[in-house]
Amino acid sequence: MSLWGNEDFAVVMFTASHIRGAVFRYTKSGTVLGGYASEEIVSGDASGAWRKVLQTINCSKTLPLFITGSFKGGIFFQTESLDLPVNEQRGAVELELPRHLISIPEKYKLQIMSYSREDDKALVNAYIFPPNALGGVAESLSGCGRQTDGFIYPLMALNDGDPLFYHSGIEPGFCFSAGQWRPYSGDGKETAALWKTVFEEHFALPEDLDIAAWLPVLLTARLVSGKDYAAKRGGLYVLPDNMRPKRIRRQLQLTCILAVSVVVLLILNSSGAWNKNRREYSRLRNEIKRVSRETVAMQTLMRRQTRTNKERAKIVGIKAGEQDVLAFLAGFSPLLPENVSVSNLRFNESGVDIVLASETENLDLARVLKPLSDWKISQLQQRQNRGGNGNTVNLKLVPVTGETQKKGRRR
Repeated sequence: MSLWGNEDFAVVMFTASHIRGAVFRYTKSGTVLGGYASEEIVSGDASGAWRKVLQTINCSKTLPLFITGSFKGGIFFQTESLDLPVNEQRGAVELELPRHLISIPEKYKLQIMSYSREDDKALVNAYIFPPNALGGVAESLSGCGRQTDGFIYPLMALNDGDPLFYHSGIEPGFCFSAGQWRPYSGDGKETAALWKTVFEEHFALPEDLDIAAWLPVLLTARLVSGKDYAAKRGGLYVLPDNMRPKRIRRQLQLTCILAVSVVVLLILNSSGAWNKNRREYSRLRNEIKRVSRETVAMQTLMRRQTRTNKERAKIVGIKAGEQDVLAFLAGFSPLLPENVSVSNLRFNESGVDIVLASETENLDLARVLKPLSDWKISQLQQRQNRGGNGNTVNLKLVPVTGETQKKGRRR
């Protein structure tokens, strides 16, 4: 069976006299018997009969192959047990072996298949056989260069309500009915019609197919194609690893590789997205830093421009005073002694600010400027320069108004 769902498969039955094989194909309408072939074993050449059957039904090495038949010394029985998982069910069946076997061999292979019933009960089909019985089948498969996906005893597929089972290649002289082996002298054809009705619910079969001869193959195919086969096939594993192909293990390996590839792709995708986000984050941080620098520079420029505008506003708002101030100043210059110089002169609306530099330590400006009748000294500050080389005088003259002149005359 495939890991991704149903796929075509082949079933080959071996007996002491014949090799019969059939290919079953899945279609939209159901499972179809695609081809079948039967070869008689001549002169003990079982490998040749296997090879011819496999070639006739076009069973390639990529097609899952299941074999069915009976081994010498094998015993099949049915028992009722609790509905348990496969490993626990196998242990429960092994405890029941003394009830069904006269003696329990030291080494054996046990194959089980359980079918659920009501009240948590299960019908368990069990087949026990000696391990060395696999040698003949293994030699035949090796002779034609093939391996098998599994061995299934045909009665593993028996369920409640199935008709009587008989096939001369499985248990000569005995039939299985109502959970027990019974002596049988017929050829099984009387129940072929009943089995055909059962199989037509699962397969599309040719009209000329001998149901009695192909009963083990059809039973095995019914089990393999069942919906619950994948969940219960663990109880059917009895073949050594050298007889089984590595198909399932290879599929598991491919699945692991695909899973790892998906994880790696997700990591690469995540790392790519992370790198992209990191680059975008770095770009945004650099942009924020650049905008911050430009903002600081613009704020500094705006503060400088604000101070400049304030200074300009002061200059624009200054009133030079009356136009005849210059005429009064014309009389100011001759009054200054020769050792006194004007280092700064500024007019404003309230008067004139003058900074004088003098080499004379005691300069009597009140006496010197007394001839300026239209001006009076509003502020006078005199300080000696460092090093003792002269004085600096800060002088403020304000014009004498009419009322001031009158008060001065009254005095």
